[in-house]
Amino acid sequence: MLAGPARAAGPAMRGVHLHSLWWESSDRDMERELDLARDAGANVVRVDVSWSSLETDGRGRLSPWYVKKLDRFMNAASRRRLRVLATLLSSPCWASGAPASLRQGCTGSWWEREQIQMYPPSDPQRYADTARWLTARYGSRLAALEIWNEPNLEEDRFFIAPDEPRAYAELLKAAYAAAKEGDPGVPVLAGALAYGNDEWVRSLYANGIQGHYDGLSVHPYNVGRPRPGAWSGIEWARRLQREAGDSAPLWLTEFGWSTCRIGSGWCVTRSHQARLIGAGFAALRAEPNVKAAIVYNLRDSGSSADSMEDNFGLVGRNFTRKAGYFALRRALRGGRSSRR
Repeated sequence: MLAGPARAAGPAMRGVHLHSLWWESSDRDMERELDLARDAGANVVRVDVSWSSLETDGRGRLSPWYVKKLDRFMNAASRRRLRVLATLLSSPCWASGAPASLRQGCTGSWWEREQIQMYPPSDPQRYADTARWLTARYGSRLAALEIWNEPNLEEDRFFIAPDEPRAYAELLKAAYAAAKEGDPGVPVLAGALAYGNDEWVRSLYANGIQGHYDGLSVHPYNVGRPRPGAWSGIEWARRLQREAGDSAPLWLTEFGWSTCRIGSGWCVTRSHQARLIGAGFAALRAEPNVKAAIVYNLRDSGSSADSMEDNFGLVGRNFTRKAGYFALRRALRGGRSSRR
């Protein structure tokens, strides 16, 4: 196992989310983002792996440009002693369970009709094949493989199916078995659950997911100051686990606060973001059975001051460091950090 920097008490795996595999992210951007993660004291980075980019043109027809970019990312992370939590999502059109009226024969620029990618595959085994490929190819460089992202969001932002909990359970079961065939040592995470929607999660358990994952990933976004035993997103997940008799460790694969313009949504100032990040990691020192804590995200994904999504970064889109970056560094490395 790759060793990371010395850490205070708390989750063994701690780091940040990167969007380094997005098509608009250059190789230079990737290197700079990984350098920032390493310098902050992270030992893990989370990245979204797009199945629709990996197998755009058909089953087994890997996209050379995407494989090259993914290999580059994995190798660059390994050189920096960073392990990678890969979140596999986004169905290619040929595999998508989207209705025919939306797929339109997969002609033209189908990827611009984004909903196509948010439907799980019509055959879960196709997704499972890719999960096997990932664990076999990257093995111990992976901190974990996460099955999809926030499938329980009520607005159907990432996952669309007639019976979503059942569809997700089928996807998870297929992927778990296949990923273990690729490398049995890679943990497989269920959920990536957004805070809320109790009935969705209860239905997920009712569809028999237990025994098909090594950890439950949750996104405990919180508008208040995190405190041990009072971090609402964590306590929500634990309550549902207790109901189901589930003792799997929690992986907090996303938490954070956006520095969007005050008054335009769920926004905080940069100084407040920094205080909340510090409070979050301090709270986690007293939280039992939490294996990973990953801040969303390292770098702003856009430049609109009024967009919540654009401004979760600890550094700006132009790589200017915010106070939150230095707060992360203090939390992960301990003591005070220089702003140079």
